[in-house]
Amino acid sequence: TAQPLSIALPANFSTGYRWVLDPPLQTARLLDESYSSPSLPGAPGTQTVRVVFPREGRFNLKFAYRRLWEPLTVPAVRMTNFVVLVTPKEKNTSMMEQLFPSQELPSAISQPEEEPAQNSPGKLQIRRP
Repeated sequence: TAQPLSIALPANFSTGYRWVLDPPLQTARLLDESYSSPSLPGAPGTQTVRVVFPREGRFNLKFAYRRLWEPLTVPAVRMTNFVVLVTPKEKNTSMMEQLFPSQELPSAISQPEEEPAQNSPGKLQIRRP
């Protein structure tokens, strides 16, 4: 959760087409997008989209390859759908913690916090170890 997911899709911005979230309002939040292509004019490249999901769960992330200036009544040239499973962030544990997990075992010796308080009005009570 809360870790960005990068998705790289083949695109060609010189044609006016680009990948957009379809529908635009989904559970995923768009962080940024970038485009890279070879130095040849008009050559196809790669559009990279970074999204983040706010919570755990299974999500469908739908993209449509369309021109932004065309009305939504014009069908997308291509569509794709990703099923994303968002899991909680795993805690990184060291080898020692894996071999010897910390266990909160009760101590046989009572601790000062565990001893019942003895209230005596007007007297200061000092506890000795």
